[in-house]
Amino acid sequence: AFGGVWLIRQGLLIDVSWPLISQFIAAAGAFYLNYREQYRLRQQIKKQFEHYLDPRQVKRLQDDPDLLKLGGEKRYCTFLFTDVRGFTALSESVTPEEVTYIMNRALTAQQNAVAKCHGCVDKYIGDAMMAIFGAPLDLVNHEEWAIQCAQVIQTNMLDLNRDFSKRGLPAVKIGIGINTGYAIIGNMGSDTRFDYTAIGDAVNVAARLESGTKEAGVDILIGPNTAQKSNSKLQSLEPMSFKGKANKIQVYTLWDLS
Repeated sequence: AFGGVWLIRQGLLIDVSWPLISQFIAAAGAFYLNYREQYRLRQQIKKQFEHYLDPRQVKRLQDDPDLLKLGGEKRYCTFLFTDVRGFTALSESVTPEEVTYIMNRALTAQQNAVAKCHGCVDKYIGDAMMAIFGAPLDLVNHEEWAIQCAQVIQTNMLDLNRDFSKRGLPAVKIGIGINTGYAIIGNMGSDTRFDYTAIGDAVNVAARLESGTKEAGVDILIGPNTAQKSNSKLQSLEPMSFKGKANKIQVYTLWDLS
């Protein structure tokens, strides 16, 4: 404005409206592109995590996408695996429709427990489930939260089995393995198909612990790193051998209060 007045006093008249309009259009365009990018990122986060995280956690990620590193990072987390025991025998004793109903109800009961304990359902693998505690959002005492989740799963399954009994359906038993350690966590897969997941020895051991519940004669097996940080009352069992591990691993289970 002062420049325009000075130019007029010098006898020059320059129309500055078009430069101002151009600057406004450029700024509006930049604002729109930035808004569109932020909206696209929020929608991507919602699509990727809305079925696996508690809605409150999804909202946190949408409000602050910097909390999420999709490219992959090394994180210290707790991993929980579940599996339906005797699934083959179960599937042969009921109709396909009943198998679908039983599995959907059982996995929903487990997912609800994970969400309640601030975990993330990583994936469903047939009749099995994998969950992460401590990613994508940081979680204080994730070891204890994972153990509490296992207890909630057991409670949910007791309630669900009562409902199955009323419907004339067989009861479902769940084996659970829990382990804590470092893993690489992020989006992994091909260029056209990928998932947010975790890979590493700590993840493999958690899966092995779940498989070892039958041999140990318990419903829950817990690795040593998880046990060390837990406030729950645990019972140590005989060390067990697992595929891929040179030495036996000290394992624990929840203290039997019955």
